[in-house]
Amino acid sequence: MLHALPRPSIGPTNVELADILGQMAELLTRSGEPNPYRVQAYLQAAAMLRDLDTPVVEIYGTGGRDALTELPGIGVNLASHLADYIERGRVGLRDRLLASDDPAALLMTVPGIGESLARSLVEAGIRSLTSLERASHDGRLAEIAGFGPRRLEAIRLQLNSILNKSARRRERRVRRQMARLSSIRRREDDLPTPEADASDETAVPETAPLATIYTLFPPAAA
Repeated sequence: MLHALPRPSIGPTNVELADILGQMAELLTRSGEPNPYRVQAYLQAAAMLRDLDTPVVEIYGTGGRDALTELPGIGVNLASHLADYIERGRVGLRDRLLASDDPAALLMTVPGIGESLARSLVEAGIRSLTSLERASHDGRLAEIAGFGPRRLEAIRLQLNSILNKSARRRERRVRRQMARLSSIRRREDDLPTPEADASDETAVPETAPLATIYTLFPPAAA
């Protein structure tokens, strides 16, 4: 079983970040990842982090994700994983891999849930953080031995923080994508519109009826 790695209390050390990438490489291998170079990239990045003298959290603190991509072997995706763990102590891909490989290991990443409780949750059909969050409110957790009122409330608070941060990150990602699309559209709007060649008999006026368009450009046969 893959045991959950502890979340750092102040900031992850380079070794802790390397362990996360190494664990993800193992999970990718066990999931049947078809691209061996992807797994190798995680392992090489982990080895680099272990030998790096400058704390990654300092690099990220001064230059953000762009600064992380300047490290040897760290591309955009790996930089995103490192930033996620530095910011919130979690990596989305790692959570998904853990849920697929061993749901109990994923549940154990929530502070307050040990191996025994995690196994009890899986046996009760709770296999993800979202299902755990629902169970914390619909009364199912209260029926499982080991979940007293204080622990239940603590887990609710932890899950609220974890899931809200994930939602905010998704919202920021969507906003960035929308901004890029808007920028592309503005650049396209600035381009000159090509004028139709008067000698081109196939030039179609914008207001041409469908019948005219189908005559000039008949639809392909099915």
